[in-house]
Amino acid sequence: MIRLLQFPPAFNVPNPSPFCVKAELLLKMAGLPYECVVLSDPRKGPKGKLPAIEDDGEIIGDSEIIRWHIERKYKVDFDRGLSEVERATAYAFARLLEERTYWVLVYHRWIAEANWPIIRRAFFGSLPPVVRDIVAPLLRRKVRRDLRGHGLGRHAQAEINEMGIRDLRAIATQLGDKPYFMGAEPSGVDATAFATVVNIIDPPFDSPVRQEALGHANLVGYSKRLRAKYFA
Repeated sequence: MIRLLQFPPAFNVPNPSPFCVKAELLLKMAGLPYECVVLSDPRKGPKGKLPAIEDDGEIIGDSEIIRWHIERKYKVDFDRGLSEVERATAYAFARLLEERTYWVLVYHRWIAEANWPIIRRAFFGSLPPVVRDIVAPLLRRKVRRDLRGHGLGRHAQAEINEMGIRDLRAIATQLGDKPYFMGAEPSGVDATAFATVVNIIDPPFDSPVRQEALGHANLVGYSKRLRAKYFA
Protein backbone atom coordinates (compact mmCIF):
# COMPACT_ATOMS: atom_id res chain seq x y z
CA MET A 1 0.00 0.00 0.00
CA ILE A 2 1.15 3.55 -0.75
CA ARG A 3 2.19 5.56 2.30
CA LEU A 4 1.49 9.30 2.13
CA LEU A 5 3.90 11.33 4.25
CA GLN A 6 2.34 14.63 5.21
CA PHE A 7 1.96 17.26 7.92
CA PRO A 8 -0.57 16.81 10.74
CA PRO A 9 -4.03 18.28 10.06
CA ALA A 10 -4.74 21.76 11.42
CA PHE A 11 -6.91 24.85 10.97
CA ASN A 12 -10.09 23.00 9.97
CA VAL A 13 -8.72 21.80 6.61
CA PRO A 14 -7.66 18.33 5.44
CA ASN A 15 -4.08 19.59 5.70
CA PRO A 16 -2.62 23.06 6.30
CA SER A 17 -0.26 22.49 3.37
CA PRO A 18 -2.02 22.85 0.00
CA PHE A 19 0.59 20.53 -1.50
CA CYS A 20 -0.29 17.78 0.98
CA VAL A 21 -3.99 18.21 0.17
CA LYS A 22 -3.14 18.05 -3.53
CA ALA A 23 -1.15 14.82 -3.15
CA GLU A 24 -3.89 13.13 -1.13
CA LEU A 25 -6.61 14.23 -3.54
CA LEU A 26 -4.61 12.86 -6.49
CA LEU A 27 -4.46 9.48 -4.73
CA LYS A 28 -8.20 9.62 -4.10
CA MET A 29 -8.97 10.63 -7.69
CA ALA A 30 -6.79 7.79 -8.96
CA GLY A 31 -8.63 5.32 -6.71
CA LEU A 32 -5.39 4.08 -5.14
CA PRO A 33 -5.38 2.67 -1.60
CA TYR A 34 -3.04 4.52 0.74
CA GLU A 35 -2.33 5.24 4.37
CA CYS A 36 -1.28 8.56 5.90
CA VAL A 37 1.90 8.93 7.90
CA VAL A 38 2.01 12.17 9.87
CA LEU A 39 5.34 13.97 10.17
CA SER A 40 5.89 17.35 11.78
CA ASP A 41 9.42 17.84 10.45
CA PRO A 42 9.63 18.43 6.68
CA ARG A 43 13.32 17.56 6.77
CA LYS A 44 12.24 13.92 7.02
CA GLY A 45 10.94 14.18 3.45
CA PRO A 46 13.28 13.04 0.65
CA LYS A 47 13.85 16.61 -0.53
CA GLY A 48 13.60 18.28 2.84
CA LYS A 49 9.91 19.02 2.37
CA LEU A 50 6.49 17.37 2.41
CA PRO A 51 4.43 15.74 1.01
CA ALA A 52 6.06 12.56 -0.22
CA ILE A 53 4.84 9.04 -0.95
CA GLU A 54 6.46 5.68 -0.40
CA ASP A 55 5.40 3.18 -3.06
CA ASP A 56 6.93 -0.31 -3.20
CA GLY A 57 10.02 0.93 -1.40
CA GLU A 58 10.47 3.96 -3.66
CA ILE A 59 10.11 7.39 -2.03
CA ILE A 60 8.87 10.22 -4.25
CA GLY A 61 8.85 13.81 -3.04
CA ASP A 62 7.00 16.89 -4.37
CA SER A 63 3.30 16.85 -5.21
CA GLU A 64 3.83 17.44 -8.93
CA ILE A 65 6.33 14.59 -9.24
CA ILE A 66 3.95 12.42 -7.23
CA ARG A 67 1.37 13.16 -9.92
CA TRP A 68 3.82 12.12 -12.65
CA HIS A 69 4.56 8.89 -10.76
CA ILE A 70 0.86 8.02 -10.46
CA GLU A 71 0.27 8.76 -14.14
CA ARG A 72 3.23 6.68 -15.32
CA LYS A 73 3.06 3.69 -12.97
CA TYR A 74 -0.70 3.32 -12.71
CA LYS A 75 -1.61 4.58 -16.20
CA VAL A 76 -3.88 7.32 -14.85
CA ASP A 77 -4.83 10.23 -17.08
CA PHE A 78 -6.08 12.90 -14.69
CA ASP A 79 -7.01 15.10 -17.65
CA ARG A 80 -8.93 12.52 -19.65
CA GLY A 81 -11.67 14.16 -21.68
CA LEU A 82 -9.84 17.48 -21.99
CA SER A 83 -8.70 18.85 -25.32
CA GLU A 84 -5.09 19.89 -25.81
CA VAL A 85 -6.08 23.55 -25.34
CA GLU A 86 -7.98 22.68 -22.15
CA ARG A 87 -5.00 20.71 -20.86
CA ALA A 88 -2.78 23.73 -21.46
CA THR A 89 -5.25 26.02 -19.69
CA ALA A 90 -5.42 23.65 -16.72
CA TYR A 91 -1.64 23.46 -16.56
CA ALA A 92 -1.28 27.25 -16.63
CA PHE A 93 -3.82 27.75 -13.83
CA ALA A 94 -2.11 25.09 -11.70
CA ARG A 95 1.18 26.95 -12.07
CA LEU A 96 -0.52 30.25 -11.15
CA LEU A 97 -1.96 28.68 -8.02
CA GLU A 98 1.27 27.01 -6.94
CA GLU A 99 3.83 29.57 -7.96
CA ARG A 100 2.05 32.76 -6.91
CA THR A 101 -1.26 32.33 -5.07
CA TYR A 102 0.33 29.84 -2.69
CA TRP A 103 2.97 32.37 -1.70
CA VAL A 104 0.29 34.98 -1.00
CA LEU A 105 -1.26 32.42 1.36
CA VAL A 106 2.12 31.86 3.04
CA TYR A 107 2.62 35.60 3.47
CA HIS A 108 -0.72 36.05 5.22
CA ARG A 109 -0.06 33.16 7.59
CA TRP A 110 3.54 33.76 8.56
CA ILE A 111 4.31 37.43 7.96
CA ALA A 112 1.09 39.44 8.35
CA GLU A 113 1.16 40.63 11.95
CA ALA A 114 -2.56 40.03 12.53
CA ASN A 115 -2.25 36.31 11.75
CA TRP A 116 1.21 35.45 13.07
CA PRO A 117 -0.06 34.76 16.63
CA ILE A 118 -2.31 32.00 15.24
CA ILE A 119 0.64 30.25 13.58
CA ARG A 120 2.83 30.78 16.64
CA ARG A 121 0.23 29.28 18.97
CA ALA A 122 -0.68 26.35 16.68
CA PHE A 123 2.80 25.27 15.63
CA PHE A 124 4.91 26.28 18.60
CA GLY A 125 2.48 26.51 21.54
CA SER A 126 3.39 23.09 22.92
CA LEU A 127 7.10 23.92 23.16
CA PRO A 128 8.68 25.10 26.40
CA PRO A 129 8.58 28.92 26.49
CA VAL A 130 12.36 29.31 26.23
CA VAL A 131 12.53 27.01 23.20
CA ARG A 132 9.43 28.57 21.63
CA ASP A 133 10.86 32.08 21.90
CA ILE A 134 13.93 30.94 19.96
CA VAL A 135 12.48 28.54 17.39
CA ALA A 136 9.38 30.46 16.33
CA PRO A 137 11.21 33.67 15.29
CA LEU A 138 13.92 31.63 13.55
CA LEU A 139 11.41 29.79 11.37
CA ARG A 140 9.51 33.00 10.70
CA ARG A 141 12.74 34.63 9.48
CA LYS A 142 13.34 31.63 7.22
CA VAL A 143 9.87 32.01 5.70
CA ARG A 144 10.54 35.73 5.22
CA ARG A 145 13.79 34.88 3.39
CA ASP A 146 11.97 32.31 1.24
CA LEU A 147 9.34 34.89 0.30
CA ARG A 148 11.99 37.43 -0.56
CA GLY A 149 13.88 34.86 -2.62
CA HIS A 150 10.68 34.05 -4.48
CA GLY A 151 10.19 37.75 -5.16
CA LEU A 152 6.75 38.22 -3.65
CA GLY A 153 8.22 39.14 -0.28
CA ARG A 154 9.85 42.21 -1.80
CA HIS A 155 6.46 43.87 -2.28
CA ALA A 156 4.35 45.95 0.09
CA GLN A 157 1.43 44.20 1.81
CA ALA A 158 -1.12 46.16 -0.25
CA GLU A 159 0.60 45.01 -3.46
CA ILE A 160 0.65 41.39 -2.28
CA ASN A 161 -3.06 41.64 -1.47
CA GLU A 162 -3.78 42.98 -4.95
CA MET A 163 -1.87 40.09 -6.52
CA GLY A 164 -3.86 37.54 -4.55
CA ILE A 165 -7.15 39.25 -5.33
CA ARG A 166 -6.40 39.31 -9.06
CA ASP A 167 -5.46 35.64 -8.94
CA LEU A 168 -8.76 34.74 -7.26
CA ARG A 169 -10.78 36.73 -9.76
CA ALA A 170 -9.12 34.85 -12.61
CA ILE A 171 -9.72 31.53 -10.86
CA ALA A 172 -13.38 32.38 -10.17
CA THR A 173 -13.87 33.46 -13.79
CA GLN A 174 -12.41 30.22 -15.13
CA LEU A 175 -14.53 28.14 -12.75
CA GLY A 176 -17.73 29.97 -13.67
CA ASP A 177 -20.78 27.85 -12.97
CA LYS A 178 -19.04 24.54 -13.71
CA PRO A 179 -19.03 21.88 -10.97
CA TYR A 180 -15.30 21.32 -11.50
CA PHE A 181 -12.53 23.61 -12.64
CA MET A 182 -12.51 22.47 -16.26
CA GLY A 183 -16.04 21.18 -16.69
CA ALA A 184 -18.50 18.52 -15.65
CA GLU A 185 -15.86 16.04 -14.46
CA PRO A 186 -12.88 16.46 -12.11
CA SER A 187 -9.42 16.77 -13.63
CA GLY A 188 -5.88 17.10 -12.34
CA VAL A 189 -6.05 20.84 -11.81
CA ASP A 190 -8.88 20.34 -9.30
CA ALA A 191 -6.36 18.80 -6.89
CA THR A 192 -4.40 22.05 -6.95
CA ALA A 193 -7.36 24.44 -7.14
CA PHE A 194 -9.29 22.84 -4.28
CA ALA A 195 -6.18 22.54 -2.12
CA THR A 196 -5.47 26.25 -2.51
CA VAL A 197 -9.02 27.58 -2.27
CA VAL A 198 -9.95 25.54 0.81
CA ASN A 199 -6.74 26.69 2.51
CA ILE A 200 -7.67 30.31 1.85
CA ILE A 201 -11.34 30.08 2.82
CA ASP A 202 -11.58 27.71 5.79
CA PRO A 203 -8.63 28.46 8.12
CA PRO A 204 -8.90 31.43 10.53
CA PHE A 205 -6.37 33.66 8.74
CA ASP A 206 -8.31 36.75 7.74
CA SER A 207 -7.06 39.02 4.97
CA PRO A 208 -8.42 41.00 2.00
CA VAL A 209 -7.55 37.95 -0.11
CA ARG A 210 -9.71 35.66 2.03
CA GLN A 211 -12.54 38.21 1.92
CA GLU A 212 -12.24 38.26 -1.87
CA ALA A 213 -12.53 34.47 -1.99
CA LEU A 214 -15.57 34.52 0.30
CA GLY A 215 -17.16 37.09 -2.02
CA HIS A 216 -17.22 34.59 -4.91
CA ALA A 217 -20.12 32.24 -4.33
CA ASN A 218 -18.79 29.82 -6.95
CA LEU A 219 -15.44 29.46 -5.14
CA VAL A 220 -17.17 28.88 -1.80
CA GLY A 221 -19.51 26.32 -3.37
CA TYR A 222 -16.63 24.63 -5.19
CA SER A 223 -14.64 24.28 -1.98
CA LYS A 224 -17.61 22.81 -0.10
CA ARG A 225 -18.52 20.49 -2.98
CA LEU A 226 -15.07 18.93 -3.34
CA ARG A 227 -14.57 18.73 0.39
CA ALA A 228 -17.83 16.79 0.73
CA LYS A 229 -16.96 14.51 -2.17
CA TYR A 230 -13.38 13.65 -1.22
CA PHE A 231 -12.88 14.55 2.46
CA ALA A 232 -16.26 13.99 4.07
